[in-house]
Amino acid sequence: MIEGVTAEGTRITTTFAVGTIGNDREIVVSNEMWFSKQLGITVWRKASDPRSGDSTTKLANISLVEPDAVLFVPPADYSIKDMSSPAP
Repeated sequence: MIEGVTAEGTRITTTFAVGTIGNDREIVVSNEMWFSKQLGITVWRKASDPRSGDSTTKLANISLVEPDAVLFVPPADYSIKDMSSPAP
């Protein structure tokens, strides 16, 4: 559970041996990702690479409540105009 949402995690760790990419010591890179099937998105991700540093991204304040329908009602003065034919 992350932020109240069920998620499945995956961690991939890659080790570059000495000399593999011109490195003078072993390099260990890891990427961890937690994905919510319910939301269809990644809710937490962490990348760790000694060459570029650590990075973490997390979806926060997740609300599973249905938004108020009023948010999707067009304003009273809203109108659709057909611009495909010339005006008289």
